[in-house]
Amino acid sequence: MSFKSNMVDPSNRLSSWKGQNCCSWYGIDCSDSFHVTAIDLRNPKPDSLILDMNSQLVSTSDVPSTALTGTIPPSLFSLTHLRYLDLSFNNFSFSKVPLGFSNLTGLTYLNLSNVMFNGSITTQFSNLTSLMELDLSCSSSIVDYSSIYYTLSSTSTIHEGSQYSYMNRGNLYAPNLSWLQRLNNLRKLKLCGVDLYKASRSNLWAKSVSTLSRLRLLKLSNCRISGEVPVEQLLNLTKLSELYMDYNFLASKIPSKLANLTSLSVLDLTRSNLQGHIPYLPQVKTLYVGNNSDVMVDLHSMFAVPWPRLESIDNSSTHVTGSIPPSIANITSLVDFIAYSSLIQGRIPASMMNLSRLEKLRLDMNNISGEISPSISNLKSLQLLSLLQNSFHGLIPDTICSISSLRCLLLAGNSFTGNIPNCIGQLNELSYLEVSSNKMNGSIPSLSSFFRNSAPYLLILGFSGLTVKVDQQPFPPRFQPQLLSLDSCNIGGKIPDFISNLTKLVFLSLSNNSLSGTIPSWLFNLPNLGYLDLSFNRLQGVIPPSIKLKSFFMQTTLKLRNNLLHGLIPQQLENIQALDLSANNFTGNVPADVGLGNIRYLALSDNKLFGRVPFSLCQENCELMLLDLSSNNLFGTIPTSFGNCSSLVYLNLGSNNLTGGIPEELQGAKRLSFLNISGNHFDGPFPAVVHRLERISVIDMGNNKLSGKIPEFIGDLKDLRILLLEFNSFNGSIPEEINALENLQFIGFSNNQLSGPIPEKLSGLKTIINRPKDRNLLGFIISQLYIGVQVNLVAKGLSMQLDMVGTYNNELDLSCNNLSGNLPSELGHLQGLYALNLSHNRLSGNIPTAIGNISLLESLDLSYNNLSGEIPVSLALLDPLSTLNLAHNNLSGEIPTSPHFDTLSRDGLAYIGNKFLCGAPDGIHCDREDFPTPESSESEHSEEQSGEWKMVLALAFAGY
Repeated sequence: MSFKSNMVDPSNRLSSWKGQNCCSWYGIDCSDSFHVTAIDLRNPKPDSLILDMNSQLVSTSDVPSTALTGTIPPSLFSLTHLRYLDLSFNNFSFSKVPLGFSNLTGLTYLNLSNVMFNGSITTQFSNLTSLMELDLSCSSSIVDYSSIYYTLSSTSTIHEGSQYSYMNRGNLYAPNLSWLQRLNNLRKLKLCGVDLYKASRSNLWAKSVSTLSRLRLLKLSNCRISGEVPVEQLLNLTKLSELYMDYNFLASKIPSKLANLTSLSVLDLTRSNLQGHIPYLPQVKTLYVGNNSDVMVDLHSMFAVPWPRLESIDNSSTHVTGSIPPSIANITSLVDFIAYSSLIQGRIPASMMNLSRLEKLRLDMNNISGEISPSISNLKSLQLLSLLQNSFHGLIPDTICSISSLRCLLLAGNSFTGNIPNCIGQLNELSYLEVSSNKMNGSIPSLSSFFRNSAPYLLILGFSGLTVKVDQQPFPPRFQPQLLSLDSCNIGGKIPDFISNLTKLVFLSLSNNSLSGTIPSWLFNLPNLGYLDLSFNRLQGVIPPSIKLKSFFMQTTLKLRNNLLHGLIPQQLENIQALDLSANNFTGNVPADVGLGNIRYLALSDNKLFGRVPFSLCQENCELMLLDLSSNNLFGTIPTSFGNCSSLVYLNLGSNNLTGGIPEELQGAKRLSFLNISGNHFDGPFPAVVHRLERISVIDMGNNKLSGKIPEFIGDLKDLRILLLEFNSFNGSIPEEINALENLQFIGFSNNQLSGPIPEKLSGLKTIINRPKDRNLLGFIISQLYIGVQVNLVAKGLSMQLDMVGTYNNELDLSCNNLSGNLPSELGHLQGLYALNLSHNRLSGNIPTAIGNISLLESLDLSYNNLSGEIPVSLALLDPLSTLNLAHNNLSGEIPTSPHFDTLSRDGLAYIGNKFLCGAPDGIHCDREDFPTPESSESEHSEEQSGEWKMVLALAFAGY
């Protein structure tokens, strides 16, 4: 009863705790002599959390927390007959681990995992010599989408790291493990998340573990262990069957001596900074070494020897050299082969189709080519086949339909052609089907007939090349997908009526079709709908007056982009958490009530909205994270209420008719990362409030009427990545403090009135010096959408409007100013620079040879300056250079040559206006033996003038 009085019990689990017979209470077991022997109060429904693509924790639970909250009273430790105690996943409010546990010497099972304890583990459990299982974990694994990121190349591609990570539910640490020495009966020991960093600094830190000779399971995941796997100290554990050391900092090779642990069946070393190769471990059934980018995997040599027990292997996000060898067929016990993002090349060997026990085959995001073999039907046990984002081509074979166990078929992001086999819809177990982003040219003549027998949970046919005909035939009652994508499937007419019966639908995307008519009101009455994309259609009319969408993982969006919709935006938007009506023809004011509900993401850009930005957008305690009102006809000032938007991350008010300045109150938006007010009529000096936006990474104030100096405090904005101030009236010099911005990658100061020299110190611009390899994108992801940074990237003679900007797009644009002085040689340190534009200034002196050190430079414009001297030969050695403009300077000498450099200006326009430059269209001819320089020309001119004066003096004397 003392325990109950110390707890807050939100789920009333302890409601039966009354009366005298405690043996009948919930969670209590007693012996025949009425001693309490077991207490099982584990939280039956722990919070279900995921880490989303913005690295934010999001709850997927639809019920309030059921955790008991409070502290453990000392009276609990008087129950000395306890054999079993489970308090896991409750909340003990970061209290310390009570010393009273040492009294419970009869315990054989103790589970205190994830109970929000705080502090050190020393002697609290050292007396519990009867324990057979001990779980003191203070972190648990959660689904992790934050490792998914996009890169820009010829196409946008997706990369993925580990699919799980750990979330701390407490803060325990153990300075050493000596308290384990007497626990000789332990079979299972779980210490996930317990900080062992200090303990592992000792060479013999695991010696105490080696005394646990009966140990079968050892779980040391996410313990901050540094150094090598302590295999020498674990060799005494002859019964050890499962070893988990994932998510640590081992930074060593996988020790080959693990083969001496002959009972070892499961080895998990995921994401532990390992190196080297995978040793031969013939006793292992399950081998997880994924997400160790420095581990080299040679599958040919690995499978050249027998692995008689291997059932499951995960080497995702490692470095696989070469292809999958035919010898993989020798591993006849193989059940799971998971190797996504591993750089695998070549084809899937035909022999692999003989692995009759194979249930999961994941080869996503590799470089695998070829066709799917018709003999895939031999994989009779296959449940999951995922070949996303490879280079497969050809037809999807009909024989795949004979795999009756198939539950998941993911073939998106390849080059499959032809039609989708009609028989796929007959697979009774098929729950996930995705064939988007292919080159298919077939059709599904009747969607209702196609899925007559299957009941897919996820059905994504969009952008596959397929034509889908939605007939009026009734769909089978079992057809209730939760995610449905029919983008670009040549669907015409009105929005299909059959969707009104899909009551479980959460995600619906019908973009890039030929849909017409109005949006039916029933669409917003679907009880679970959280994501709606009707972009790129021919819809018209007004949006139905009542929109009630439930949130999808709290991050969903309504997209009606680029339709022919007309009319006013309705005001009843209280239940929407993400709304994107961008690129339509909406008119009228921004609805005053649109910010009064639970909205988190609001994008109304590229419409015909007018009027003022309403104060109601940012009420107190609002959760608005993204606001995009750009490209409208809004006027007036930015409301001071924006200071209430403490969660705001992205604010885009660009391309309107706004006036005034940024209000001081905006400093309340402490999380603001993206700010775009470009293309308005703001005037006055650089806004001082920006100095207090500590997390700002993107500032775009271009195309306004701002003036004065660029402030020195710009160097304090340590997260700044993009700074665009072009087409204003800023004057004075470029502040030297800009050199302190290590993350700065894009500087746009063109078309101002800046003067003075270019700062000589540029070595602090580390992101430009070393172009990042990760190619992460700037911006913010909404669920599966990306609303990113838009920057006019001036390079290669084009103005490219990028929706996504990678960290490798580094540019310095100081053109059209009054800058003077010489080009600093430190420009050569900016080796990661993509484009350099210093044109239309008053720069003088020579082009420094060091510019040739910008080894990744693709665009260079130094035109319309007063530069002199020769073109450095080092420029001719820049192979990436594809755009060059040195026109209208005072350059001289001969244009350097190289096979690549000669192709940059075949018409010579890159050199025009340099009359002493040998080979320029209006320069001198290169066949002259002694072509003049500006200096020699001045000397000759001086001699001519001297001769003329002598003649004048002679004539004057003769006349006299």
